[in-house]
Amino acid sequence: MTKLLIKNANIIDMVGTTPYLGDILVENGKFIQIEEEITEDEADVLDAEGRFLIPGFIDTHSHLLLYGLYKSLVELTPQAVGNIGEIQTALKQRADVTPAGEWVVGHGYSEIELAEDRHITIDELDAISTEHPIYIRHSSAHMGVANSRALEIAGINEETPDPDGGYFARTDDRLNGLLFELPAVEMMLPHLPKPSKAEMIEALAVAESDYISKGITTASEACVGLAHGKDDYDAFMAYIKQENAMKLRLMIDYQLMLESESLKELSFDELKQQIEDLSQGQCTLDSAKFFQDGSIQINTAALTENYYNVDDKSHIIIPQEKLEALYMDFARRGYPLTTHGNGDAAIKSIIKAYAKVNADSDYEKVTRVEHIQTGKYEDIEAMKANNIEGSFFTNHLYYYGDKHYEKFLGPERAEKMDPARWAEDLGVLYTLHSDCPVTPISPLDTIRIACDRMTKSGRVLGEDMKLTRFEALKAMTISGAKLNCTESENGSVEIGKAADFVLLDENPLDDDIVLEDALIMYTFIDGDMVYKRD
Repeated sequence: MTKLLIKNANIIDMVGTTPYLGDILVENGKFIQIEEEITEDEADVLDAEGRFLIPGFIDTHSHLLLYGLYKSLVELTPQAVGNIGEIQTALKQRADVTPAGEWVVGHGYSEIELAEDRHITIDELDAISTEHPIYIRHSSAHMGVANSRALEIAGINEETPDPDGGYFARTDDRLNGLLFELPAVEMMLPHLPKPSKAEMIEALAVAESDYISKGITTASEACVGLAHGKDDYDAFMAYIKQENAMKLRLMIDYQLMLESESLKELSFDELKQQIEDLSQGQCTLDSAKFFQDGSIQINTAALTENYYNVDDKSHIIIPQEKLEALYMDFARRGYPLTTHGNGDAAIKSIIKAYAKVNADSDYEKVTRVEHIQTGKYEDIEAMKANNIEGSFFTNHLYYYGDKHYEKFLGPERAEKMDPARWAEDLGVLYTLHSDCPVTPISPLDTIRIACDRMTKSGRVLGEDMKLTRFEALKAMTISGAKLNCTESENGSVEIGKAADFVLLDENPLDDDIVLEDALIMYTFIDGDMVYKRD
């Protein structure tokens, strides 16, 4: 491999807190020399011209496959539609060019962003078409809305019992088309049009390209199985055989691993080895993935106190004894454990179960809580005491913070949402994430939100909960590497580590600089340029 010499870079190595001007020599995909000035006649030279060089971003929680697949669906995000009429127009435009009887599927729907501030109804979807089954996927991925034809195809009628952990909503004792939480949504998913394996592979390639353009050099797929069950796994296994640039980690849905004949008997080490062999080391197994509650913005996160807008706390998904038994089963097979927990009741349930696993002296793998949106100080203390790590969904502060403040949580709880500050102060290892496609993928945007804690309206939620620029950057670089147990390989600019780095036009640690994707000039992975701004 040709040597690469980066000249005149302002280096933010994530070892020290202050940028310094210097040169970096890369060989065989690794940093081999970092000095104030380096001369190397045989190297290709890139003059950074004073730009700021940082480690590549490590995204520890997003859904690459869903992100890529959603690009072929009808976009119903807040950026595309503002009211129910616009949703109907967008869906009708697709229905008009879709053969009768075939599906029309939308994504990114969020009722709290609509002018009407309510869900679209089954009647409003039926007004578009009753010949086409219509289904729209909520931005949270934890609910959806179906027209009557879609419910009929899925075999959901007035007599259908609610599945454990989910429910079919009703208005005046009549199904209204709203499906809440994964067990209910999963009754619809098998009937949706299935992308071919080739289409899924192409979706992953599109996602990888977009992620790299945002400066991401390592990404974790947060739930293989969430989109189309075992088909997800098959698509990923085909995709990783290709020559891909970005480093990939796979969290796999625990139910998929229990039900799949090819997976259910495998230990973590056995499955990890299979994945690494297929990908020639470019992809690895991250963990077994669990869900213990839903989403705040659809009132399904499990809280210890009632929601601000309804007399309800929601509930955990997996009963405590069953959760603990599941954890112990996967722990005995050597799996790191990752669990979705938004509400503080779910977080407490997860911590209690993890504490039992971590008390086993033979278990030395990572236990993680994902999102931690309404965790209380005592919960973060308990994470510290039980050696539990986490990742905060701080993007919610900007994208949904106003609604949480006014509607779902109320001012007091909203001010303390996504308490990464407490984790920082207590020394709990944590990262930040976008949960893309729930919110847009952009590490710089995520860092900005964690530091500003500002909502769309300009309201600041928790002045004393802000992170510094360095703390937030650390959470998306070296802390991500530590969470992934790869800190000896990446996450900082040090001799011997992979030359995964990004060149920014401005200093991201300067509070006067607006953090946005336009700052990214180059992304390099293993010393190869994989993105250059046009």
